[in-house]
Amino acid sequence: MLSQSINPPAVFRIFLLLFVFILLAGCSKDYEDGLQAYEEKDYAKALEIWRPLAERGDAEAQFSLGYIYAKGQGVEADQDTALSWYRRAAENGHAKGQFNLGLAYQRGQSVEKDMNQAIKWFRKSAAGGHVPAMYILGLLSVQGMGMDKDPAAAVEWFEKASAKGDSRAQLALAMMYLEGLGVEKDIEKAMALMRKSAEQKNLEAIYRLGMMNPARGVDKNSPQAVEKIRKAAELGYAQAQYDLAEMYLKGKNLEKDPKASRAWLEKAAANGLPRAQNDLGYMYLNGIGGKADLEKAFKWFNAAAEKDFPKALYALGKLYTEGKGVEQNDLKAFELYKKAADLGDPEAMYAVGYAYSNGRGVEKSDAMGAEWFRKGSDAGHAESQFALGNLYANGFGVTKSNEQAAKWYCLAARQGHPHALDMLISRDPDNSCGLSQELLDQARKKSVDSPLPEPGAKDNR
Repeated sequence: MLSQSINPPAVFRIFLLLFVFILLAGCSKDYEDGLQAYEEKDYAKALEIWRPLAERGDAEAQFSLGYIYAKGQGVEADQDTALSWYRRAAENGHAKGQFNLGLAYQRGQSVEKDMNQAIKWFRKSAAGGHVPAMYILGLLSVQGMGMDKDPAAAVEWFEKASAKGDSRAQLALAMMYLEGLGVEKDIEKAMALMRKSAEQKNLEAIYRLGMMNPARGVDKNSPQAVEKIRKAAELGYAQAQYDLAEMYLKGKNLEKDPKASRAWLEKAAANGLPRAQNDLGYMYLNGIGGKADLEKAFKWFNAAAEKDFPKALYALGKLYTEGKGVEQNDLKAFELYKKAADLGDPEAMYAVGYAYSNGRGVEKSDAMGAEWFRKGSDAGHAESQFALGNLYANGFGVTKSNEQAAKWYCLAARQGHPHALDMLISRDPDNSCGLSQELLDQARKKSVDSPLPEPGAKDNR
């Protein structure tokens, strides 16, 4: 009989599978209900629907909870809680959760920075088909971040992401072919990849494509390049906007027009480009392309300084030194100069040395002055070289030495520093510095020992 042929354990398994299927179908429906609520910006309802699913192990719901907490949608933003849900989703094999967990380790966000862990989770995410993970692995491979530099591996990752239509990867791969990194140099292939990326409205690709010449590679000065740069600028690409501003300012490839230059710098600065913000501050400070405006100069220098742009930090320091647009404050000026100097700006190194030598904003110390003038000198800053020559000539902060004084005066003189020429004549009668006779004749007509100029004798652009 039929009833005698039924195997009870088999029946149990069938009912169990049906139960699980119904349960999963219900979960999927619940998740979609939460997604609809989320899309309607009813975050509280979405959270209410997704939380029990996430607690039961639904990876998609776990990831979504992480996102909601990360963005502070319907709840107070909480990066620690977001990371906790991303981790649970990642451990359940969710590719986006794995990627976000990798980003947290890369940035040290709510977890100790750990590039090994970051790369581990990026690899898992890439294996799960997440294209941004493939792209970032390409970047890490070419930069050698958390791993040995491996341009060939970078090409492989960019190719995988590019094949899936990622415009950033297509552009990155184009640059690899353009430079011959990890692959044989091929300008034609580079341009083809840039076109693919540009067709997806990748603004950097549109910009770079405009500078490409099929025969020579990069050619920024052709009429075609200018029009492509303009197109990218009009679409909102900050670097292209900056380039147009520079062309208008210098009259290169376009008729000189400082007013148009300032207008394009305004756009690039508004788009957050630090160099544009700094240069716009300079234009407002000096009345280039329109009226001078100290308030706006300070605003844009400060915007770039907040991004640690060294020239802007230096420019702000100078404003505080001179009391322009702000209350004069040597302490604040020194703080800004020091930060810019630590970031490698030679003019700021001179300013720090000057502050120590004159006790402005910091306790006077000829030795510290000498140390910072030497750093500026080693970076090729003529004013620092002249200052260091003066210290050796007078024995301030260093052991007095005419030989060392002549050395540094010579280096400054080679860069055209006028007072360095004056000071060199008596210390280098045999012209071991190798200066031209014309310069020597000019220097012999005058021999003036001038004091150190204050920081900022030259502009900050």
